[in-house]
Amino acid sequence: MSEDKMIKNSNEISEIVVSNTIGDELCLEKVTDNKLETKKKYREVFVSDLSLMTGNISQAALQVANQGMTLAQVAKQAPNGLFTATANPANLSKFANGTTTTMVRDSAGRLVEHAGFAEVGLNVTVNPAIILSAGMQVMSAISGTIYLHKINAQMKDMDAKLGKLLNFHHDINIGRLIAARKGLYEIANRDFVDTVDLSAVRNYKKTADEIHEEYAYRLKRQKRELHIKIDTKAEKELLLEINFTMTIAFEASKLSLFAELIEIGTRMKIGGQIEMINGLTKQLKQNYDQSFYHHIDLEVERVYSMIQQRSSNELIDKKIKFEETLDELTDNYSSRGWGILPEIVMRMAVAGKAKINVNKVNKKVESENKNFSTLKTGMKQSKESDGIDHIIDEIVELPYKEKEILYIPTENKKQRIFVVVEDE
Repeated sequence: MSEDKMIKNSNEISEIVVSNTIGDELCLEKVTDNKLETKKKYREVFVSDLSLMTGNISQAALQVANQGMTLAQVAKQAPNGLFTATANPANLSKFANGTTTTMVRDSAGRLVEHAGFAEVGLNVTVNPAIILSAGMQVMSAISGTIYLHKINAQMKDMDAKLGKLLNFHHDINIGRLIAARKGLYEIANRDFVDTVDLSAVRNYKKTADEIHEEYAYRLKRQKRELHIKIDTKAEKELLLEINFTMTIAFEASKLSLFAELIEIGTRMKIGGQIEMINGLTKQLKQNYDQSFYHHIDLEVERVYSMIQQRSSNELIDKKIKFEETLDELTDNYSSRGWGILPEIVMRMAVAGKAKINVNKVNKKVESENKNFSTLKTGMKQSKESDGIDHIIDEIVELPYKEKEILYIPTENKKQRIFVVVEDE
């Protein structure tokens, strides 16, 4: 731009080096002409002067240009050269405290303190590291928004799934889960968020955890009841209750994980919380690995393996008895003459009843296997459509995911910064 003045010897500068007091360095390399063909788009980040002076950059202090520009277009506005760095938020946060120094390397690769570049270094009130941190904060906010949209898209089906369970007369807990889901959805859709929203997210998570614990305890009790020898009708009714209990525990566990994801995305939008986000992502991964949601397949198998084993033993027993009745049909008869006929009829009746018992248990086994397969397949499909595991894997890596930022040094202290447009 016309107001951006040329800096002395700027054509000789090949690299800007920002270092902190503990020996970390951030190198911004000059973008050469052969790299200008990239089709990526970049947006300029605008930060208030007060925020740059104090290093306290809030959501309100950050604005991003609506229009994206190509690298070549940005380069045309950089009379002193365009510089780029690839860094992750965790590393860049080390340079945002103002205790940094700035040096440059010339075209020969020699490190020279200031070297005609002093106007952009220590002699100005704004250190380049601060605005670079602001750029990284913008990218973090954009990433947080993208992931919150992904999460919301995955949460839409929860109300329909929970609504189908209302006929089990657990209206209060299902209603609490639906209300928590709606509350989280609203927060995740807000353009600006604050600590009040974070508190609300944690309350919604607490609700989900409480409901999960209630139904997880109920499931333990029901599994103990299943161990008791009961008739077929009672067992069938208990299995229906267990399926319902596992479904509620599954949905509550899922919502708790969604709440953790939304808290991380919200903190990314607020900015300046990289240490907290690092801790939350590690905790999220651990909670997911230990969650009822993640282990639902094993829970289903534990329940059904218990009754399948019992039914299998019963089937073996009935088959043995049936085979014994068949053997008896060919045994010597105690009666003679016409007295044999009643004995034959009686033995055939016993064999017929034994065969009916085998068929009955066979149908029971088939029904149990079908219910097991249906429930396990349904839970698997639900997890696949939720996609929580993929979102968690991505968001856990996000604080360490390297991103590109562009920097234009100017003599008038504007120090312009551009970030990659992720959502275009």
